[in-house]
Amino acid sequence: MTPRKTMRKFIFLVLACTVLGFLFFLYLYYSKTGGLPSYPFPIDLILQAIVGTNLMGLLVFQTDPLLNRLLNWKTNFLLRFLTGFIVNVALAVTVIILAGVFFLKSEVEELWKLSILFTIGIFTYEIFYCWFFSYRYYAVTQVEQLRGERWHLELQFESLKSQISPHYLFNCLNTISSLLYKDSHMAEEYIRRMADTFRYVLSNQKQKLVSLREEVEFVKAYYYLLQVRYEHHLRLEINLPKNLLDTRIPPMALQMLVENAVKHNLISKDQPLLVYISAQDNTYVNVISTKTVAIQSVTSFRVGLDNIRNRYQFFTREKIVVKDDDKFTVQLPVIRPKPQTAKGHSLMDAEPFASL
Repeated sequence: MTPRKTMRKFIFLVLACTVLGFLFFLYLYYSKTGGLPSYPFPIDLILQAIVGTNLMGLLVFQTDPLLNRLLNWKTNFLLRFLTGFIVNVALAVTVIILAGVFFLKSEVEELWKLSILFTIGIFTYEIFYCWFFSYRYYAVTQVEQLRGERWHLELQFESLKSQISPHYLFNCLNTISSLLYKDSHMAEEYIRRMADTFRYVLSNQKQKLVSLREEVEFVKAYYYLLQVRYEHHLRLEINLPKNLLDTRIPPMALQMLVENAVKHNLISKDQPLLVYISAQDNTYVNVISTKTVAIQSVTSFRVGLDNIRNRYQFFTREKIVVKDDDKFTVQLPVIRPKPQTAKGHSLMDAEPFASL
């Protein structure tokens, strides 16, 4: 907390305690005499009430930060509230009794009234104190959530830009142009599959998660576009159990890994490329690709991985596993739907998903 904020809080505390002390004096005076004070006013009694209330407020002002360190409002809300109330009341009553008996020589009835008044005042203060914390915590949480959602959308936007880039569109149109003269039926199928990929991209650009089933269908359409270009030199095999198809995955996560494998490996008759998508223990989706001659830098390859890794941080604590051995393997943690919406299948129903 900055010195300026601390000073403002201290000034507000003094003003509030001064007003409260004067009200306490009026109540005690009225309860004892049956009327309000008249001129000349008992300035000494008024000052005693105001100074005493300010000292009590300062004591509470110093005690609460210490209690906040011992008990966190976020994790022990009710316990923190009760502890603050009991501790502050105990301190206030102790100070009132000691000051009243040894210094002010007050009557027992006045000490009881003061104790009750301070108990009510401290209870009201603790209510406002916990309300202030709740409001501030809620506001901070909302700001962090909005900031996180914005970051997530920015990451997704970066992944989307690579899909609808002019270069990608140019390659698709160039392929269509060549197919129109060779095979009109294949050109028609190519256009349909290309439309499927763009439809998926545009319809899921604001989605945080999609089903693995939808992502697999998107990868199939995308693979068809690649196969027209690379023919049988590129193979994609998908072998996933049915019970994982309703789990969730960030949109275009699988497609980006397939694209990276194609982008960073030389594919030819002598050096074919195989990409294999499978499951491991129903906890990971593995994307395994063979290696040929690398045609792009490792740094460039990491951009797509970092994008996927950052998006996964929003939904699971499990980490993405990357293994760069004789084959390149990326293991994506399975994100399961919420229990109330999940449509799970038993393990006995698990059958390999149709391979391409």
